[in-house]
Amino acid sequence: MRPAPDHSEPDAARSFVIDPAAVEAALAAGADALVFEMSPPPGAIAALRARRPGLTIYAALDTADDPSLEGLMAERPDGVLLRDAGSGRDVAALGGWLAVCEALAGLDDGATVILAAIGHPLGVLEARSFAGASPRLAGLSLDGTVLAASLREAGALAQARGLVHLAAAAAGVAVIEDMTLGGEGSPKGLATATPDGFRWVVSRAPAPDGTG
Repeated sequence: MRPAPDHSEPDAARSFVIDPAAVEAALAAGADALVFEMSPPPGAIAALRARRPGLTIYAALDTADDPSLEGLMAERPDGVLLRDAGSGRDVAALGGWLAVCEALAGLDDGATVILAAIGHPLGVLEARSFAGASPRLAGLSLDGTVLAASLREAGALAQARGLVHLAAAAAGVAVIEDMTLGGEGSPKGLATATPDGFRWVVSRAPAPDGTG
């Protein structure tokens, strides 16, 4: 049986959320949190925990009712990252689906936490709805790379970051700063990344075609 999840904030610039291509670099940099952007291979989470006791592992989901969640719970991740969360209602819905999947997997109710990423202007406008959405909510992120494609000026993106920061404070959860490493997915690049007023750093490996 796993202990209850710890919702306390990690040390600044110490928790890195990455995709599988950057796992070794992140571990070498001393990362204490990882996220699989695709469903992890069977046994991958257990193998990582054996290598690094205390490592926190998340898996990303596309939607609150993602059908892959039931199978994912068999791997027992510490939490899930909900991509493009539109409002607190999405988090609440995911919390309900998690409760069902935890029961089916023999896990304690509430053992799996939620990180929510906001990537659409409507999600930013609904930022206040994340406060009180679910006791599972452990962190809010602004997917700046995706959001920037919908905005025409840097000032709007800065305002969006501020709203997400306020929403996280109101919800009493950590804020995850989005960061794209491009081609510098090295331990040095990870270790020297520092958030601007945010507590977590999300680091992404470059796409296979080098576009990042």
